[in-house]
Amino acid sequence: MRLVVLNDNVPAEGLINDWGWSVLVEGKERFIFDADTNPLVLAHNSKALGVSLKGLDFTFLSHWHYDHYGGLPYIAELNPGIKLYAPPGNRAMALRRGFDSIGVFKAGEIADGVWTSGPLEDFEQALGMETASGLIVIVGCSHPGVDRLTRAILDVSGYDRAYLVIGGFHGPSKRTLDRLAEMADFIAPAHCSGDFAKEYVRRTYPEKFVGVKTGTIIEL
Repeated sequence: MRLVVLNDNVPAEGLINDWGWSVLVEGKERFIFDADTNPLVLAHNSKALGVSLKGLDFTFLSHWHYDHYGGLPYIAELNPGIKLYAPPGNRAMALRRGFDSIGVFKAGEIADGVWTSGPLEDFEQALGMETASGLIVIVGCSHPGVDRLTRAILDVSGYDRAYLVIGGFHGPSKRTLDRLAEMADFIAPAHCSGDFAKEYVRRTYPEKFVGVKTGTIIEL
């Protein structure tokens, strides 16, 4: 399976980007995690990267901030009636766009080997996915804390540790990153993580650090 970063704050040659986050997951299930800010970014980058955003099994939204849901109308246009797993809020908008909107209120398994942390602080959820390499955790902005979201995924999935944690870490402290390093083999700070977090992980845990930018493809 593989993760295709459709948009990150860091640009890449031949692709366009803005402040946002979106990842296409291709494995037993094909789905999109978050949908950036701009549908045009998703349309251009998916074509440039040679991936299709049609025929997805579902859509997963970490939280209702525009830099994560702005491209949802484009996903709904390509996948009429697709399931949208989202925390409480804006369900009416999702229904208007033609999504089969499924509100997530607690941790649990949403597909075979795919788990939600449930919305921490009634606000943001993370996703965990079973792979041949181990458990992958994808986060959006980690407002409740990337360590807390990862811990919630480990608890609901039954895994002892994560193989990879990737996504926005929201300017975490050293202590948060140290706790995360205890739970994960590899760490990929992206989106809103900030330069400090990237440099701290790169310097303190060089064997764990994975660089991410728009267009990054991680195969597992």
